[in-house]
Order: sequence, then C-alpha cells, then structure tokens
Amino acid sequence: MISVRVSSAMICMVFLIGITLASCISRNPFPNEITFCCNFKNSQHTNVHCYGKDLLEIPNNLSRSLMKLSITDAKITHITKREFDPYREEMRDVTLSHLPNLRVIEDGTFSDMPNLRTLYISNAPQIMFLNGLLLGVTSDTFYSLRIVWTRLMEVPDLYHLPANNTMFLLDLDHNNIQKLSANSIKVSAQQVTINFNPLQTVDDYAFNGSQIAELQMHSNFHLKTLGDLAFSGISSLRLLDLSQTSIEGLPSEGLQELETLKIEDTHTMQTIPSIYDLRNLKTAKLTHSFHCCAFQYPAQHNPGKHAQFADNMKKICMELAKSGSGILKRKRRSIHKEWPSSQDRLSRGHLEDILRPLKGKVLEEEKGKIIDTMMVDEEDEEYDGFFHSDATKVNDTQLATHCGNIIFRMPEVECLPDPDALNPCEDIMGMSWLRISVWCVVILALLGNLAVIIVFLFSQSDMNVSRFLILNLAIADFCMGLYLLLIAAMDFHSVGQYFNFAFNWQYGIGCQLAGFLTVFSSHLSIYTLTVVTLERWFAITYAIYLTKRITIKCAFYILFGGWVYSIIMAVLPILRVSNYSSTSICLPMESKRIVDKIYLYTVIFINGSAFALIVFCYVQIYLSLGYETRRASTQGEMTIAKKMSLLILVDFATVAPIAFFGLTALAGYPLIGVTKSKILLVFFYPLNACANPYLYAVMTAQYRHDFMKLISRCKVCHKEHTKEKTGCVLLSTRNGTEKTLENGLTPNIT
Repeated sequence: MISVRVSSAMICMVFLIGITLASCISRNPFPNEITFCCNFKNSQHTNVHCYGKDLLEIPNNLSRSLMKLSITDAKITHITKREFDPYREEMRDVTLSHLPNLRVIEDGTFSDMPNLRTLYISNAPQIMFLNGLLLGVTSDTFYSLRIVWTRLMEVPDLYHLPANNTMFLLDLDHNNIQKLSANSIKVSAQQVTINFNPLQTVDDYAFNGSQIAELQMHSNFHLKTLGDLAFSGISSLRLLDLSQTSIEGLPSEGLQELETLKIEDTHTMQTIPSIYDLRNLKTAKLTHSFHCCAFQYPAQHNPGKHAQFADNMKKICMELAKSGSGILKRKRRSIHKEWPSSQDRLSRGHLEDILRPLKGKVLEEEKGKIIDTMMVDEEDEEYDGFFHSDATKVNDTQLATHCGNIIFRMPEVECLPDPDALNPCEDIMGMSWLRISVWCVVILALLGNLAVIIVFLFSQSDMNVSRFLILNLAIADFCMGLYLLLIAAMDFHSVGQYFNFAFNWQYGIGCQLAGFLTVFSSHLSIYTLTVVTLERWFAITYAIYLTKRITIKCAFYILFGGWVYSIIMAVLPILRVSNYSSTSICLPMESKRIVDKIYLYTVIFINGSAFALIVFCYVQIYLSLGYETRRASTQGEMTIAKKMSLLILVDFATVAPIAFFGLTALAGYPLIGVTKSKILLVFFYPLNACANPYLYAVMTAQYRHDFMKLISRCKVCHKEHTKEKTGCVLLSTRNGTEKTLENGLTPNIT
C-alpha cells in the first residue's frame, strides 16, 4: 500500500515538471537556440522569466496580459522603446539582471505604462548613463526604482515622474556616481539609498525640492565634501546615514526635521551641529564619544546659538507677560489633582495672537514649538496641560528656559557611543587642583633638567661615565617636562569646552607629539636610571678592581641602545599598536586588540623589572658597605640609608601605582577610571622627571662646584667683553683723521 502511494507521488511530480518544461519550451522564441522563457500563470497575474546566452532582444510573442517580466543572463546589448509596445497596458514589474553586454536603454522605453510599479536593473556593468530612463512614465503607482551594480555615473532624471507620485524606494547602490550636482535628485520617496559609490562631492541644493523620509549615503568611502547647502531644499527628512565616509563636518541647513543621525565609523568627522540646529533630533549614532558631549552641554558647544536661543526666549516671555493671559499652574495634592477651568486654558489661536509680533526665522520656529508645547487637548480624558514648576534637567545639565512658571525644554538626545571612562565629558585635567599642580611640576621639571643639561655641557669638568649618564637622564626627563607643558597648555586653551577641541587635539600632530615625548621619555629615563644604578653597584661592589670599570665608550654604546629601544617603543603607538588618540592625555591606553594588550603588558613588565632591579642593587650597595663601616658612624649610616630610601621611594611612588592599576585594567577589572587615573598618570607618573635632576645632580657637591665654576666663567667673560668694548673706541676728528683712544678715555670734541 505504501509503495503504491509513493509511486503515485512520483508520477504526479514528474507530470508537474513536464508541464512546466512544456510551458517554457512553448514560449521559447528561439526554438533552435539554448534560450528559455518560462511562463508562470495563476488567477491574478502572469509572470515571465526569460534567460539564455543567445537571447538578443526582448521577446515579442509573450502573453499580452504580461504583468511581470524578468530578463537575466542574456546577451542583450540594446533595448529599444518598441520592444515593450506589446505589453504596455498590463506591465507592472520589470527586472533586467546579469546582462553583461547591455549598454543602452532608449529614452522613453518605459513610457505610457499606466500600471508600472517597479523597475530593477542590476549587474549591467556596461551601463553608464540612463538620463531619460523615466521619460514618459505616467504611472502614479510607481514606487520602486533600483539600479545597482552598474557603472552608472549620473542619477537618472527623476523629474519625469508624475508630480503626485510618491516612491517607496530609490536604490542607487554599487554604482559609479562620483558627484551629486545641484538638483540631481528631485523626488518624493520614503527611502533613498546611494551607498557604495565612489562619491566624492555633494554640491549645494543637490536634493532641492525633494521630500525624502530616509536618506542613506553610507559606505561612500571617498565622500569628503558636503556643500554648506547640500541638504537645503529637502523636506520631511527623518533619518540621515553618512556612516563610513570621509566627511569632516555636517551642514545643518535642511536638517531641522531630522530625528535620527548616523555617522558611524567616520573617523575624519571633526564637528557636529548644535542641538539648536537639529531641533527634532532624538537619536544620534556617531563615531567619537566626545561628539555626544555636544548634546549634553549645548551652551558650551555653541555659545552663540545658546545666546541666540536665550534672547528669543526672553522676547517670547515678554510678549506672554504683556498679553496678561492667565498662566496655568500645577497644584499638587496628596490625594487628588485640581485642574484649571476651561476658561483658563490657552487656545492655539490665543497663543498665535500673543506671539504674532515676533519676527524672524528662528523665532518662527520657536513660536511653533511653544504653541505645540503649550496646547491643551480638551478631548483628553487626562488633562496634562500644566506648566512644570521645576526646571527639566537633560543629562544632568539644566537646559530649561524659565518664563514665570513656564518652562521651554530642550529635547533629550540618545547619543552613541556614550562618553566612557577613556573619554568622559570633562577637561583634560578634570580638577582645578590637578591643573595647578601640573603647572608646578612642569616648572620644576623643565628648570631642574635644563639647569643640569647646561651645567654638564658647558662646564670645564671632564665628561666621565657618571656625568654622561646623568646628562642623558636629564635629557629624558626634560622631554617629560615638554609633554606636561603641551598637556597643560592644551588644557588651559580648552578649559570648560574641551570636547569642541577634542578631535583636532587627539587626532592631530599635537597629541601624537605629546604621546611620543612621554613614552620616549619614560622608557629612556627608566633605562638610564637602571644603568646608573648598575654602574654605581658595579663600582662599589668591585671597588678593588680598578681596571674593571665602565668606560665612556662602553657607556655611549649602552645609552645608544637605550635611545633606539625608547624610540621604537614610542613609535609603535603611532603605527597603530595601541594609539595615542584614545584619551585626552595622549597615553597609549587602547587595549581592544591582542597586539595592543601585548604592548601594554610588555611596557608594564619592563618597567616593573627595572624597578625591582634598582631596589635590589641599592640594597646590595647598602649591605656591601660592611657591618663595621655602617656602625662606624651612626650619622653617616643614616645619611646613606636616607638617600637610598629616598631614591627607592620616589621610584616606587611613580611606578607601583601605575603598574598595579594598569594590570587590573588589562585583566578586565578596572578599579579606577580615567578621571582618577589622571592623578596618577599626569601627577605621580612625571614626578620622577621632576625629582631626578635634584636627587642625582643638583643636590650633589660636584654639581654645585661645576655650577659655581660656570657662573665664574660667565662673570669673567662679561668683564673681558666690557673691557674690550670700552678699551678701543674709534672716533673721527674734525680734520677727518682717526685716533685710537685707550684706557676708556673719551676726547673732548668741540
């Protein structure tokens, strides 16, 4: 029984396949060639799919009731207007796909098709221009035009469409459009997509006269130029997507109705329009987190627009006050609410009369918003037409403008990416006391290290190994002082509104230079400190071996290796192994990739190992003095112990906290954010650069001796220069003779 049923099913399947093949073959206009036109019929419409490499033109013997025609994988090179004549009355959907030889579609080919709905052209790499594609289109139900994966260089003339026609989709993805000139797109459509094109420029008024709800222009990687009026003339725009482009700014003209803005993965984006220009914006998906700060702090982002908004509110408040209208107040009760009577409610007409004297475009927009905000819907069962007595706070920033007990509230924008631990909405220093402290460290570091460099270079003392090492240490620490100077200067320049300068600073040459200086300085400083400690340990431990000493030549090679190592470590973040642009203080704190984590772990490991070696060597130095030496003089023992403890303590205070919190952050358990870590990274971290010149040079007797010798030389030079200047004066006498006067004598010329 089961075998009979299976056999019956197989017979039915073979029968259906035979019917289908018969239908295809019967509609084949070229019976001697490998070409198929399959005719699929049902009770509502007729669809035909023609394909074959030998198909050279649109078949003319298909059903006259044809509604949907698909031509694929054919060698058609030219489509003429007459080829669609038999099917114009009923044709609704046309698909031309995978036609590698198609070059020309005559103007008006799809004219006089009253029921035309969709036109889909894809994978036709020879097509470059279709300007008259829509010429003569009369259908007011035409809702989809898709031209994708071609070499189309210009947008087809869309003004041929009927004025009352509203499209659902205009798709121009994956073409060769390089420029949108003025009036290139004039259409009424729900969605327009121009993605994955080599688009470079959008001129002013490119969308003039269009009504577009969603405009997507993402993945146009070469798009750099947007005219100041690029979106002027467009209306009803609710969504704009400019992700993965190369634009640097966004013009605000024409975007007043925008609700959703997407500019993701666009690392060239420098500035974002003010919330006062994007008044209806609700959602923003951006690239840089500091751009979201502009919506949280609009007064700091654009003080001019904020002041203009405040002035407009004052004018409106004055007009409302002059009107003498009863202002509604909300009365809160513990049990029930008392609503104002109907005669106290403000009608739209009344509000328009009050605000009519106000002039100007901006004021007109404010008037409309205020009327919409203050209107009361009397049909609502729950009356909610009160004016709040407390200011509304948006993102902890008070943005409400008071007018008596009326409040005009700014919209709250949901913005991504949120300002995070690496980039909070704050100044570089973040705290006033830290700002003052950093300037103190800058002055001490620069002056102390500069003094050491000048004395060691220009004094007459011989350059021995110790002086050479301390000189290199001073140069490294001086670079750290320059880093702090750059950071402090930028903080002073951008105080109160850093997010306005964040892009130019973090992605500019300034932050890259500052980051290079601090990484180079820190590695060279730690490297040199380690060598200095080893040199002292070697000299004391092997004091009796006078021939076993580090020579100046050997020290040069050792320090040369340190310079090369430090430069490599400082250049790696510039080459995108971590990076200097992730934070405002320009330190390589990016740890998203494995290579970033390896770099940071390496830095922490090397610095920690160097600190451990320094501690070990100083302990060995202290113990190597011997029990008798250390007990011979209590004062001398304490002096040595204090000096060594001070050196170790300074190194520990600068290295240990950073290493600890850095390791916890890399392990995925950050204990502090950037706001607090700035205290470590900007204050404790550079303390070495501030303390080293005093601990290793300025406080030593040898340095004071060299310094006094240099001062004496300068005084002697000054005296000799003065003597030479006054000892030989050349004067002209009345008879034109010249006399040399010595010993500073001046002639009495009459």
